[in-house]
Amino acid sequence: MNRQSGAGTRVLLDHLLDEAGIEPGRVRGYGSVETTHVAVAMAVAGGRADAGLGISAAAKLLGLDFVSLGWERFDFIFPAEYWEMPAVQRLVEVLRDSAFRESVEALGGYKTDLTGQVLTPAGEN
Repeated sequence: MNRQSGAGTRVLLDHLLDEAGIEPGRVRGYGSVETTHVAVAMAVAGGRADAGLGISAAAKLLGLDFVSLGWERFDFIFPAEYWEMPAVQRLVEVLRDSAFRESVEALGGYKTDLTGQVLTPAGEN
């Protein structure tokens, strides 16, 4: 089972196929598309697909086996002038909360060791 064009998971699959010298059209099911990680996992769990790229949490949710291909880092990015906004401060507060981080890690497949860390452009504090 595949993801829709433009999805990060689809970009990864296309990259891995290209690196291996495999034409996408040779992969059975390449043209079968779902729009979410859970939908891919449901297709596998329901027997509509033998496999699909997705996240560990979706596989865990449906009791599927999972083989990790790597890790991906995500950051929130916003203009510096938004920093003092109450909503941004609340978001950072939630991200730094240990209970939130524990609940994210309990989903499976997530690392939160950098969650809540604030980075600024070089030369700024």
